Amino acid sequence: MEANWILTAAGICQVATTFISLLAYVPQWVKLFRTKSSANISLRSWCLWVVSTSFTLFYAVVQLRVNGSGLPLVISASAALTFVFFTVVLIIKFRPREETSREQA
Repeated sequence: MEANWILTAAGICQVATTFISLLAYVPQWVKLFRTKSSANISLRSWCLWVVSTSFTLFYAVVQLRVNGSGLPLVISASAALTFVFFTVVLIIKFRPREETSREQA
């Protein structure tokens, strides 16, 4: 009985990371929208975060399919991937023109 309580608490904490992470992303997004510039933000780093978070989501989905448990991890990994991807979109959208053409070369 005690193990079920611990698993439930762990699942709630894992899903809570979604909302805690959102609190961390929102100020960056607000700053990007206000300044309309992502000149000081590394696009390459954020692209690596997309890859890393995609691997986390893949692992979570595999665990859910194989073991039948881990839905909280799938939820938080999906949200994390969405947040990271949205940040990349904003970085690209607000990238100064000369940097964009230099990165493409």
